[in-house]
Amino acid sequence: MPSVSVKMDPVTVPELPEVNVAGKGEFELFFEAKVEPEKQMAYILMMASDCMQDFNIKTCFPYNEFLANRKLGGGGWVRKLSANKDIVVQELMRRDPNAKPNKSNRSCEELLRLFKPLSDRRDIDFVIKKELEVRQKLQAMLGELHTKRVSHGDLKEKNPKRPKTEKKVNLTEAPANVNLLLKLDDFSASIAMDAAEKAARDNDYKVTIAIVNAEGVPLIVKRLEGSNPLSFDLAITKAKTACLFKRNSSQLQDFPDISRGGVPLMANGICMGGVGVSGDKQPNCEKVAYAAVDKLMEDAKEESLVADLKTNQYMPDVPEVPPTEVPPIPPPETSV
Repeated sequence: MPSVSVKMDPVTVPELPEVNVAGKGEFELFFEAKVEPEKQMAYILMMASDCMQDFNIKTCFPYNEFLANRKLGGGGWVRKLSANKDIVVQELMRRDPNAKPNKSNRSCEELLRLFKPLSDRRDIDFVIKKELEVRQKLQAMLGELHTKRVSHGDLKEKNPKRPKTEKKVNLTEAPANVNLLLKLDDFSASIAMDAAEKAARDNDYKVTIAIVNAEGVPLIVKRLEGSNPLSFDLAITKAKTACLFKRNSSQLQDFPDISRGGVPLMANGICMGGVGVSGDKQPNCEKVAYAAVDKLMEDAKEESLVADLKTNQYMPDVPEVPPTEVPPIPPPETSV
């Protein structure tokens, strides 16, 4: 790995009187014995902010790079580089065992102002040494990340987005060029009624179901047990209205007396009939009506696909046979 030069920001260290530098200082002994490894980086940077007047992790390199790009090297750099209240209180009690900090009502900045200044030069030197080690470690990490980016190319090119896959064609959906073989007669009306009745009974809806043809004439009407007698005429009215206007009864704002529950039966742009349901809540009535329409449309699509396959069967290409050349007929011989 190429060597990374350490970029040092100018900092100011307070001048202290010369002391005996033999042995370890009080803070160094405390740091090695009491501070947990996962908190040591934040602890040292907090001490550096207190010892060096011009030091600030938000402006000093490389700390500002990690704070601006929090996902570098695994992320979580605000927590790794910034001291929390527990760390601040721990150092405050170390400097002044008689201090009584109230961390519940004070921020980290307010607690930092309660620090007593360091008086041992060995503590200052130890903090500067450890901060330099942290700075070199982070700069080396930045260099490795930069090398990986250069060697592997742009990350967007390395991990391109997956192309959008085309929507799979559902075999139950009729192609656009296939006309739905849909007609509403007594048999198909009974199939639609069975589907609507099943949806109503499964959800315990006490409703009346009506199915009309393209002219609005009722083909079949069924009132389930417990439904309101008035729902009989309302179901027929909803089915007629949806059929004649070729839209759901809920979309007819000009007719406030007609509520939800009427659904037209459309095929190839032509209205083949309508289904009306009444007797329960409007969304429930519309749900039952759609159950009948969906059943007929599903059957019609299957029949249309079968008919399309039958009319478009694969025919093998027969090679064209070149026409055979017929030799010219010689003229008849003439006798002299």
